[in-house]
Amino acid sequence: MIQLVETFQQLFQNLQWLDVLDVVIVACFIYWFLLLMRGTLAVPLLRGLGLIVLVFLVSSWLPTLRVLLSAIAPVALIALIVIFQPELRMALEHIGRGRFLGLSFGSTEADTVPDSIGQVVETAVRLAEKGHGALMVMERSQPLVDIIRTGKAINGRVSVELLMTIFNPRTPLHDGAVVIRGAELLAASCVLPHSERPGLSTETGMRHRAALGLAERTDAAVVVVSEETGNISLAVNGTLSPALQRPQLTERLMEVFEAQLQEKRFFFWRK
Repeated sequence: MIQLVETFQQLFQNLQWLDVLDVVIVACFIYWFLLLMRGTLAVPLLRGLGLIVLVFLVSSWLPTLRVLLSAIAPVALIALIVIFQPELRMALEHIGRGRFLGLSFGSTEADTVPDSIGQVVETAVRLAEKGHGALMVMERSQPLVDIIRTGKAINGRVSVELLMTIFNPRTPLHDGAVVIRGAELLAASCVLPHSERPGLSTETGMRHRAALGLAERTDAAVVVVSEETGNISLAVNGTLSPALQRPQLTERLMEVFEAQLQEKRFFFWRK
């Protein structure tokens, strides 16, 4: 025990401020990367990658296995780059938008989120009363670049009037989803990936499958209005909450975005 204490004392005596900075920077990179991957399909892949790394470590005692792994390492590296290409692009976009390690060096949409939630909830209620279907995607920390590219650019401020116009069955943009970032409606008529979850009820409609599919792949919150039943549902974090009333939908959306804002405040996202 005394020897262990002496070892730690010697370690701290030789520790320089650059060493501390080095460790902090690496820890922040790892934490930011885990936040970026959380809730995406990359999580199972990361577990598999960890298993491969463990096998590499074990191979140091097994010469034949070490030679085999050394031969396939370059191919495996290229395969990892291809597999994680969407996540790598997402990370670069986070940095380009000034959203790095939870910090924002430019304008932020945080202050506009409550107003956007109010507009989305009011629109969902009105559309449900009229029997019109809708898919409204609210972007959170993960950019939805690939989803936005499938639709038509709008780049207008979120409002009940604009959303009601888009989801009017007589308009050409009503079929598909809208993507909202902060107070801005970025695109309409966007295509969402359908859920491939086994055991999903056959009564689950195409809109709900699309909403759940995006919620399984990203951290976005997707509000669904059923054209057949008039029910309002919310898909987020890989789960679907059906038949929500106005107070429930508002409360759930506020909780989802408040949790995100709390994370960013922890990293001094805003002064």
